[in-house]
Amino acid sequence: MVNVKKETFKSLHYLIYYPKDYQKGKKYPLVLHLHGAGSRGTNFEEFKGSTILDILEKEDSPLSNAICVFPQCHADSWFDIFGDLLDFVKHLYERDDIDQGKFNGSGISMGGYAIYQVMISIPEYFHKAIVCCGGGMYWDAFRMKNIKLRIFHGEKDNAVFPEESRRMYARLKEANADVVLTIYPDRDHNCWDPTYSNYENLDWLVN
Repeated sequence: MVNVKKETFKSLHYLIYYPKDYQKGKKYPLVLHLHGAGSRGTNFEEFKGSTILDILEKEDSPLSNAICVFPQCHADSWFDIFGDLLDFVKHLYERDDIDQGKFNGSGISMGGYAIYQVMISIPEYFHKAIVCCGGGMYWDAFRMKNIKLRIFHGEKDNAVFPEESRRMYARLKEANADVVLTIYPDRDHNCWDPTYSNYENLDWLVN
């Protein structure tokens, strides 16, 4: 996947990756990825070293047949621009090249909190999601019961405690959601490297 464009929607600047064989009139799965605090800013150079972006550049990437979107948070938090973020998600959902039945989310850390809140706010848009070291309003988790979720966390995470993921998982299970929780026993905050490096996770996300 090498066809990438820089675009803007309201206050959000974003990268959008298209499949190599992108064809007008065809519909594709979509992956919306929300980054963590370390990639905040107004320069896409802050994305360097992102595991999921590195994988997008590989010929054998499981994401090669999807449209992948990476907005950048220019504020202190995604929640400072949450209105624009929700409008952006709705804008993506209404694109005529998107398979709305395969509209998928992804988020790490600060972006994990944000993708949860987006899915709680407009759950009917989402098919699947991967969330790494996130958390949020677990008491509203039932709103995501129809979204297939894979949740990941490091047991040694002292930035976002793994209890955040355990609480969300427990409430989702109570709602009979299709959810899997993976706790890496020897990982700290960075649980996204093993998660996105595992092609099985990415293949699951877009199929």
